[in-house]
Amino acid sequence: MSGPIYGKPGEEHQEHQYKRHNLGTKMIIGDRTWVYAQMGSVVGVAGNLYQSEVPKAHWNTVTVDTARAVGATQISATLGATATVKDEFDEGYVGIEDDAGEGFLYPIARARAAGDANAAAASGGIQTVNLAPGYSVQVALTTATTLSFFKHKLDEVIIHPSPATAGIVGVAMRAVTANYYCWLAIAGPTMVLAQGTLVITDQVIASASLNGAVTPRNYTLSEATPNTMDGTQELPSLGVCLNIGATTEYALIDLDIPGY
Repeated sequence: MSGPIYGKPGEEHQEHQYKRHNLGTKMIIGDRTWVYAQMGSVVGVAGNLYQSEVPKAHWNTVTVDTARAVGATQISATLGATATVKDEFDEGYVGIEDDAGEGFLYPIARARAAGDANAAAASGGIQTVNLAPGYSVQVALTTATTLSFFKHKLDEVIIHPSPATAGIVGVAMRAVTANYYCWLAIAGPTMVLAQGTLVITDQVIASASLNGAVTPRNYTLSEATPNTMDGTQELPSLGVCLNIGATTEYALIDLDIPGY
């Protein structure tokens, strides 16, 4: 992936029917940063927190159907009982889990042209992917090798359910058309749906009771049980409250979403 781009003011509110950048491309405007993502099948909501699509179990730990020699630029395996669509894994990854070739992660090609496209596969069918330019199999794969196909974390993002079920990836800037491409805020001042009583300088985490919202991290520990936690302390901080908003309304959060 190329380095960050420097956008024009207001560009963060744009949406695109067709992909204009690689997924995950960072855009910087002043002290704020966004990443390029594809909205899922539901219209996006401004100021809501988004997560990756939940991985499909039937695309994980599947068996290679055709041995691949060192230098091969295609990898294939037999899926479980969940079909894929064309370019399902566009800009995603194939990770070798066990047996010959284990431990390698290979980026999958972006479908810029017909030759880069990754075909669909039926339920229980064979999924073949083309590796991204510059990548090839480093250790030969056999028909005993198991692997998993992973979508890019910014491909078809969804509002985080409460609690979140995948990694948090950013905050939507507008009501994004379903399946369109857009910018998600990841760093800097951003209005975000709030749940609970926020206090300025509070760290915030993904809410466990309101979809798409942030909530304050709870630091309260009693003297009687100093090592007892309520489950929120372990969750990653998503930023700091700069200015409060009433619960179920929007607060100004200085985002700092991990993973970028």
